[in-house]
Amino acid sequence: MQSTERRRYRIKRRIIRRVICRLAVYITMVIILTAAWKVVSVTVRQMTRESRQGQETLQDQTEKFTSEDKSGLAKVSAGVKDILLVNKEHPLEDSYKPRLQKIKEYGVNVDSSIYEALIHMLHAGEQEGLSFWVASGYRSMERQRELLDEDIEELVQRGYSVSEAYEEVIKETMPVGCSEHATGLAVDIVAKDYQILDEKQGRTEEIKWLQENCSQYGFILRYPKGKEEITKVSYESWHFRYVGVDAAKEIMSQGITLEEYLQFQAD
Repeated sequence: MQSTERRRYRIKRRIIRRVICRLAVYITMVIILTAAWKVVSVTVRQMTRESRQGQETLQDQTEKFTSEDKSGLAKVSAGVKDILLVNKEHPLEDSYKPRLQKIKEYGVNVDSSIYEALIHMLHAGEQEGLSFWVASGYRSMERQRELLDEDIEELVQRGYSVSEAYEEVIKETMPVGCSEHATGLAVDIVAKDYQILDEKQGRTEEIKWLQENCSQYGFILRYPKGKEEITKVSYESWHFRYVGVDAAKEIMSQGITLEEYLQFQAD
């Protein structure tokens, strides 16, 4: 009889221990999940706050732009003679220094004269449900030299001679002093969800919209398809250059290059 009672006592103790262990596990899980939820909640609130601040900043910049006289868009090109032509035949002078202003949203610099027009254009596209990324803005001559050397070195390692590599590279990478990026007046804009600079970029909705609407904000597609003999640069669907609203509308509506536009104006 006593033996039976002891067995029952031991069974009860085992059951109680199991219940206590399970409760401990459940309590621990609740504590962990509660802590994790608090971390996620704080993170989401912080991200939401930063997103709202970014949107408010962009909205403030846009409102400031739209409240001003839009003739201000033509500051860079008040006249044809004021439009800066930069290509392989017309390099920049070593003394050229743009007035740089940083676009914090993208971490790039541009000439201050195009800042508001660029912000306004990007915001207008975003209102259409598009999402852009400014992949490149101002680029110093020193940085251009580094990119050129890197591309040449890559081809040399693949068996090209230095001269062959140079000729091949400058079809897409401009020689030092010949890049529009050094002016601060040109930007490479891509779709945020596809940031590769290749032929597919031109098929994104973002690039299609930019090519159709950029002239309204003073920008042109600088290196259009089929104009390689004139620009000496391969088609770049993502490269946009500011020239002022009047010149941009004329260039884009006629499907010509900046070189052709300036030549026509000179004749």
